[in-house]
Amino acid sequence: STQSTGGSTSCTPCTPGTYSPSSASPSSTKCPVGQHASGQGSTKCVSCPAGSITFNTGSSTCYKCSTGYHANSAASACVACDAGTYNPISGGSCKKCPRGTYASGTASAQCTKCPVGTYADVEGLVRCKACENSINQDIGQTTCVQCKKGTRPNAGKTECEPYNIARGKPASQSTTMHGDGVPSHAVDGNDNPDYFVHSCTHTHTQVDPWLKIDLKESYPVREVIVTNRRDCCSERLNGFRVHVGNTGTRNDPVCGTLVVADFIANEKHVKCSGNGRYISLHNTDTRSKLILTICELEAYVEELQRPCPSGFYSETGYRPCKPCRAGSYITSDNKCKICPRGSISTQDKSRECDQCPTGHTTYLPDTSKCYGPELTASWFGNPITRFTSVADLGGHSLLSNGFTAKLGDWQLFSKTFYRQQKTTVANGKVYNTYWVGSVKPIITNKFCYSPRDLGKSYTGYRTKTVSGKTCQAWSSQSPHRHNFGITQPELVGRCTKRNTDYYGTDIRSYSNVPSQLECARWCVKDGRCRAITYNRRERRCWIKKKVGGDRQASHRDADSLDISCVVGSQGNYCRNPDNSKGGPWCYTTDPNTRWESCDIPQCSQDVDCYVDEGYTYMGTVSVTENNERCDNWPGESNNYCRNQDGSSMPKPYCMYRGSKKACKINKCNQDCGDPRSGMWGQFMALNTGMCMDPSASGSGANLQLNQCQASHKGDHVFQMDAQGYIRNKRTRYCVNVHGSRDPNCNTNVNMFTCQSYSSTDQRWQIEWSTFDDCAFRIRNKATNLCIDAPGNSDPSAGTNLIQCTCEDRKDSDHWFYFIPEEDRMCKYTQQNNKYLPGLVDHHPAYTTLISAQQACSRLGDLCAGVTRGGNSGSHTLRKGTTLSNSPSGEITWVKGDCVEEKYHPFKQEFM
Repeated sequence: STQSTGGSTSCTPCTPGTYSPSSASPSSTKCPVGQHASGQGSTKCVSCPAGSITFNTGSSTCYKCSTGYHANSAASACVACDAGTYNPISGGSCKKCPRGTYASGTASAQCTKCPVGTYADVEGLVRCKACENSINQDIGQTTCVQCKKGTRPNAGKTECEPYNIARGKPASQSTTMHGDGVPSHAVDGNDNPDYFVHSCTHTHTQVDPWLKIDLKESYPVREVIVTNRRDCCSERLNGFRVHVGNTGTRNDPVCGTLVVADFIANEKHVKCSGNGRYISLHNTDTRSKLILTICELEAYVEELQRPCPSGFYSETGYRPCKPCRAGSYITSDNKCKICPRGSISTQDKSRECDQCPTGHTTYLPDTSKCYGPELTASWFGNPITRFTSVADLGGHSLLSNGFTAKLGDWQLFSKTFYRQQKTTVANGKVYNTYWVGSVKPIITNKFCYSPRDLGKSYTGYRTKTVSGKTCQAWSSQSPHRHNFGITQPELVGRCTKRNTDYYGTDIRSYSNVPSQLECARWCVKDGRCRAITYNRRERRCWIKKKVGGDRQASHRDADSLDISCVVGSQGNYCRNPDNSKGGPWCYTTDPNTRWESCDIPQCSQDVDCYVDEGYTYMGTVSVTENNERCDNWPGESNNYCRNQDGSSMPKPYCMYRGSKKACKINKCNQDCGDPRSGMWGQFMALNTGMCMDPSASGSGANLQLNQCQASHKGDHVFQMDAQGYIRNKRTRYCVNVHGSRDPNCNTNVNMFTCQSYSSTDQRWQIEWSTFDDCAFRIRNKATNLCIDAPGNSDPSAGTNLIQCTCEDRKDSDHWFYFIPEEDRMCKYTQQNNKYLPGLVDHHPAYTTLISAQQACSRLGDLCAGVTRGGNSGSHTLRKGTTLSNSPSGEITWVKGDCVEEKYHPFKQEFM
């Protein structure tokens, strides 16, 4: 383009996103939608590659649409793939799901294989078709299999079950005694063993009595069940034989002989191998006068007690069997088990479960779906990036101008690593902003409950019980009447400061009310109340009839300390209004089940404590370390302690008389996994969230970083013993430095046969960080170097680990967490006025006894007990075996016998 300056004309290059087709053009032109110019001085614009778009004219870059979306260049938008279609790659196009699969929703990145008992014979199905009068026993099928003669599909269309082919068929016998002993009683389906209820056959006393069933066509009979009389005369069946053939006489092949002593609960199961139209009973004694009487005869084309096929199970291991459905996995001994908490399987007959994304877990009874915080980001309405995992969002800047909290409450920060908070986006709400450096979900009391109060402060969004029943709304008295709905209010949205009484006419006021929540409780006790105004200086509460629309000051003009809030019910979310030991629960909508617990795990930390510098603290403490009540934040109606603005404060603070003051909040007692405990567990890299993993099963295999797996798979599970050997659970090899005591940086770390000699380089030691109570590095005792991922702080899956000079930097690749796969709880004996002298290193004082005892239990031989200070009241982990007398009234709990149990991974994830 040309540009005039001081009477002269010069040419300047077109800026990115614009072009000039001719040297004579006086100005540049913006590239149209769907085209871009990436550099300066462009003479034309280039169309975006397939699967990418521009958002407006004048673009220098094309943006790929995410998986599950395709580009609509004309509309300048990424559009979700329709149900029945999928797109597995960014920038790709949507395709129909292949036969044998389906996609029930929109925006699918992959299709799901059809479950057992269903099929998809065409492409692009939204749901699979159920087999009709047929079955299939595998996933991803395109057709169903017809059942053979003598069998029919079970209810789930997963197996052909044999049915009683003799029932209702023509029956005859040699003679009939009275009308009650007719031969049809043998095949009427009534196996009552009492002759006098008209359910049994009976011949006269005669030579060679017989009974014959006509199946009307030939069947491969494999099992016959005969039911004998119980009221009397059971010995009459001794010596009778079961024949199967095509004549209906004693000349047909014999299946077996009836001996009364062999009958169990009046039944005898006879195995057969022949084919035939007739089943008949004849006695081996053809000279004596005998009576033939039975109460039922059943026949089947397959043996009833057959082992379950692969991928199916039952309590006994024999039919009838059920398929191992999604949410479970098949063990090596062919049993079906529910996936451990925090892992899922999405297909029937899975051999293993996959780990949920970091920050997600599973709730019973549905273990086929991960449940956790979900945030979607968009750029001018186009969903470029969809976040359902929060594993690495702390270090990523997000090119977005709109955020939707699909599930849970989210904090948005201006800078990376959760610094300078911008806002909180509540569940289901949308927030529009231009630049976000990092995002973080609020976990405590949203996706887990605080152990401090057994979940009374839980305000999460779970509405299902442990058995999958829907919760009854707390405001409802149907189908179950209760009194809890009026005791647990919740404040809806943000409370606001009003210069006039915006929240309508007073119903009445209360004095000496200690908090807004107590004020809200008075509100919900009155069915007319919809809002409150609370003055904390006067400790006075006004409850209101309606929200908005009435600006008359009903009690007086509000002063600067008035806070007004809308009061709402708790919907039908799980809660714990009565401090139940089982945590949050609810009444159910099932009239036959009054209430049930909700499968919500405990949090590993209390809501009113902080981690690191407290950037993510969201508690309600509002006093300084000197017990001074905090001032309200400027322009806000709350005074809760925070550390959101990148200040130099080392912990949450508040404003008091114009100055920043540190708040009276304890640092969270993080229940860190300790590899020195002797437990089996996973070593997870701090920077990437990936786990240590052998690249292969043999000796010499490199040690790598890979996506963490569910612990029951075993590849990622290690154990460190007291000598410092780190052994893999599946391969049984030890972590080893390649070569022999190689002192060089960049030497590979691999797996090798465990060595017992003193100069081995297989012994390691743990060194804890100074910036994260749970992070440590692993130093080799022989080479003095640390396990490291080569390159920068973002290695990809499959990166081989090396040893290198140990680093102290927070962003170094040397730092790991230990995630135990098992838990350990021990018994403790209280000893008053006693203490154990030695302190366990790297474990600070614990606020509560139970958290200290739990930590001590997990440390194995490293911890001998817990001592409570006589003055401080804090609990410290102790070692040693000799108790000493305490002059200050200390109390010690000495550790005793311990019990191993499955570790609770959800608690560890949110330390």
